[in-house]
Amino acid sequence: MTVVLCGVGADTGNVEPVPRVDDAGRFEYVPIPEKGETTESATYGSLPRRHAPGPLANDLDAVRPGSDGDWVTDSTAIANQPVHRDPNLDALTYGEHRPTYVDRLAALDPGDVVAFYGGFRGPDTDHKHRHMFGYFTVADDPVTLDPELCIDAKADVLAEHPANAHAKRFAGHGDLYYHDPTFTDRLETVVVVPGREPGGVLERTIRLSDERVGPNYYMADDAADALAPARGGERGTHLGGFKPAVRCDVDRETFLAFVDDYRDR
Repeated sequence: MTVVLCGVGADTGNVEPVPRVDDAGRFEYVPIPEKGETTESATYGSLPRRHAPGPLANDLDAVRPGSDGDWVTDSTAIANQPVHRDPNLDALTYGEHRPTYVDRLAALDPGDVVAFYGGFRGPDTDHKHRHMFGYFTVADDPVTLDPELCIDAKADVLAEHPANAHAKRFAGHGDLYYHDPTFTDRLETVVVVPGREPGGVLERTIRLSDERVGPNYYMADDAADALAPARGGERGTHLGGFKPAVRCDVDRETFLAFVDDYRDR
C-alpha cells in the first residue's frame, strides 16, 4: 500500500495574502481560483471560513485566475470568483494534470491514501512551510483521461465524478485543458482519483517541513521517519519551491497512526 503527498491549494501565484497557520495549527483551506469556464457554483464569497465568521473572501485582498493574467482586487469580483476546488474534501475527489502527479496517482490502488499539503505562513514567520491539511482513502482505481480521447468518451467518464473540479471545468469549457483554457495546444492527460472515508480536512495542520534553503523546503526528520518518503537527497526529501508529488512507502494504518499522533499532541 502507498501514500502520495500532493502539493495543492492557493499560493503566491494566485492569491494575496497566502493563507496562514495560527499558533494552534488552525487554518483555512483556500482553493485556487478557477482559470476559465466551469459549472462550479462555489466562490470565495460562498465558501465559509471555519475559524471566523464570514466567507473565505474576507481573507483575500487579491486573486489571479490566469497564470499570467492581471490581479483582481475588487472585493465584489473576488467574492464572485469561482474556485477550482481540487481536492474537494467534502465530496472526497481529486483530479490532476501535472505529469509527475498523474504518474504517481494513476498507480494507486483502492485502499491507498492521497494526502494534501500546502505552503502556509506561520503565526510568526512569512516562510511558507509545508503543512499537511487533509487526506482521503482511494475508493476505486484512478481514472486517466487521455487528451486524444473523444469528447463523448470524456463526458461519459466524468459523468461518474460530477463533484470533481475537472469534471466541472469540462462541463463549463467543453473539454479538459492543462494550464489556461486559451492554451488548447497544451492538452494533457488528466487523472481523477475517487475517494472514501477515512478522509477529510484536518482540524489542524501537520507541519511536514523543517529545513528551508533559499526558496526550497525539506521534510522534517520525524515526518520522514514516519512516512518513509521515496524522494530523498543530500538534504532529505524535497517539498518545493514548486511542490512535488511525494510517494511514501507506508500503509494506510501507519499513515493514520501518524495523523492520530499529531492530533493528540
